[in-house]
Amino acid sequence: MPTAAHSSQNPIKILLILLVYSITLVPIITLEYSYNAVTLIGSAIGFLILLAAGAFLWTHRQQDQNNGLPQAVSVGMALGVLWIIEISVNNFIAPPLPLRDTLDNTFLAVIASSIFVYSGLCAYRKGWIKAGVAAAAWSGFASGVIAGCMALSMIVFGMRFLTEDPLNIAEWLLRGAQSGAPGMAAYLAYETFAGAFLHLIVLGLVLGFFLGGLGGVLGKTVKVLGRLVR
Repeated sequence: MPTAAHSSQNPIKILLILLVYSITLVPIITLEYSYNAVTLIGSAIGFLILLAAGAFLWTHRQQDQNNGLPQAVSVGMALGVLWIIEISVNNFIAPPLPLRDTLDNTFLAVIASSIFVYSGLCAYRKGWIKAGVAAAAWSGFASGVIAGCMALSMIVFGMRFLTEDPLNIAEWLLRGAQSGAPGMAAYLAYETFAGAFLHLIVLGLVLGFFLGGLGGVLGKTVKVLGRLVR
């Protein structure tokens, strides 16, 4: 029968599995779609980023529940499901503009506000700004891993949907000739590849740190004011 300590590690194990899965997709994408030195270098950088992310998570996997890592990863994975929905809507339903931009902005607002509130609650409970920063960074990282994994999966398994999207077709006609890509699939593969790491690094980790700082300060401030009022 699993103990509470083992159960608390389940979100981390799942995230590690998803990182390993994402790592295996990069060589497949490279062999299928790379077409010049820039795309080969991009693939190598992406592979190393995922490898470093997996190694970093592996070295921190033993942090117990009191440090908040499993909970933060769980929150991030839940928010990552929202990214999956957003990516699925864009690629499988392919709504037109401006509805697509509105949906994208709505999903981003919900995810960002959730991370901000979560970081504030963590900072308030523990009384440390750094608790809010850590919670938001880990949850942002986890959500970015989920989003990146989904984007890489779309390249390998859902290219048909990418090439049939009217907005992607219009983009290819406008910019494809200047990209040097031999075809629309190769062009979209590396546009989506870049988007995967945009979600992981910028919309995941960097945004998490930023929102964690704001939420951490707010949570700590509320905690201090609460003590003064008593």
